[in-house]
Amino acid sequence: MAFWKKPREKELLPRNKEDIVREMWSPKKTADQLFNVKSYGAIGDGKADDRKALQKAIDAAYGTSKGGNLFFPPGLYRISGPIEVPEWGMGAAVSWIGHSSETTRIAPSEPMDYLVRMRGGSGSVKGIQFMGTDPENGYTQLVKVCMVASEIRDKLFSGAAFMWGSVHGLQILGEGNNNLCVFDRLCQFSQNGSVIEGSGASGRGANVSFMKLDPAARDVHVGAYFKVGSGEGSVYHIDEVGPRSIKVSPPLKETISPGTPYKIHLGCGLQTDRGSDNNVYGIYDCHFVGNAATGLMVRGLYGHHIQGGNFDSNGIAGIHIGSGAINTTPAYSGSINHSYFENNGYANVLLDYAAGLSVIEPLLAKPRDGMAGGLASITSLYNEEYQYDTTSILYNGRLHQYVPEGRRSPIDMKDEPRMTVNKKSGASEAETVKLPPAPTHKFSEEVEIFVEHSGGQEVRLVCDNAKVNNRPGSEGVLAPAGIGYKITAYYNRSDKSWMVSHTTPLA
Repeated sequence: MAFWKKPREKELLPRNKEDIVREMWSPKKTADQLFNVKSYGAIGDGKADDRKALQKAIDAAYGTSKGGNLFFPPGLYRISGPIEVPEWGMGAAVSWIGHSSETTRIAPSEPMDYLVRMRGGSGSVKGIQFMGTDPENGYTQLVKVCMVASEIRDKLFSGAAFMWGSVHGLQILGEGNNNLCVFDRLCQFSQNGSVIEGSGASGRGANVSFMKLDPAARDVHVGAYFKVGSGEGSVYHIDEVGPRSIKVSPPLKETISPGTPYKIHLGCGLQTDRGSDNNVYGIYDCHFVGNAATGLMVRGLYGHHIQGGNFDSNGIAGIHIGSGAINTTPAYSGSINHSYFENNGYANVLLDYAAGLSVIEPLLAKPRDGMAGGLASITSLYNEEYQYDTTSILYNGRLHQYVPEGRRSPIDMKDEPRMTVNKKSGASEAETVKLPPAPTHKFSEEVEIFVEHSGGQEVRLVCDNAKVNNRPGSEGVLAPAGIGYKITAYYNRSDKSWMVSHTTPLA
């Protein structure tokens, strides 16, 4: 008899199978390494207050040197106050495990500053949705930040969701060491933040004062955004918050008087603050959708790597790489690879204090109200020079580098799309090459024209909306007739002109 046909020595009775399943979801006794929150009294029916039960389970899991898995069966766990992870040293890892972010949810029933304060070293957070709203009460936003975290080195967030906080989804504080954190498998940071609208403000330079608004009482914070008007230059970074006043940068383009409409955009899906040693974050295939200010804010972080993901419908920008103040520690050595940007409000990416950043083939749809599409949607609020010339973008097969105002980047552009002139000998007319329109972005723009054969005629270079070698673009310039040479044109922003040079052509 084949071994797979042999009968079992002892079959499990149906009742025993049911008991096993029942023990999995609501065990009577907790194993050393599994801490099921229902074993500690949590109900998860969306009606009971599960705060004390969840806190008891958390204290038990973090109170053992063995660590283990903190298990949340499917359910809606409503809590009347924050739950706290104890301050925890170098003990074993504790992982929070839910069924999925759709079926395992933690939500508030009362107003609070944060839903969860996460501490502790390694471990993971998987398959749980942290909601800043009370879904049983019309989805009212009751929580300012869904999760506040510190000292979370070697932490993995996988398939978790942070949604509907009135300020941030997940805020990683600048306290202690927050190293080697990874976000993957479609973590969601959605619908966080809020927008304050008004018209009772006056301002000049960097100072804005309000007739009625108390910014601090409305959770206006350093890092929020002040928007007045529309189009390029309409967004300002809030650097200070005072009694009925804020300070912004860059300085206001125009004086604001009462009656001028304004908006204050608060909140990010994920905000990482500069800490004593906040280094190396990996963010892979995550969703940042519908946040009032930005999807992702990176402040003073070394080694942030963003792969794929969706940055959609955020009020100001999909990603802001910067800091609370422009003169603090920059964000070093990061990358953004093949990420998708669509329907963001002002810009797709804001680069305000970046160094050594590589952006590789992003998908850049035009923002709703601000910058132009394409490369112009990757911009800066400040235009202050730091190490922007270490930032490069590979976009549609072309390599671009950031160019501060009034200075051309020294980079030798390579692998550019080529334009080729190849005419028959004895041609009667010159070949006319139309250069691209003046670029709207702040990166270097260079074009190469390879002349295989000019047909015995000169090559004319013209441009519809910019000068060429400081001459009228319709007149353009002439390159000599010849065989086997190259014409190079780069755009000079100071003179608003394409500057053309060429190698010596063969006769």
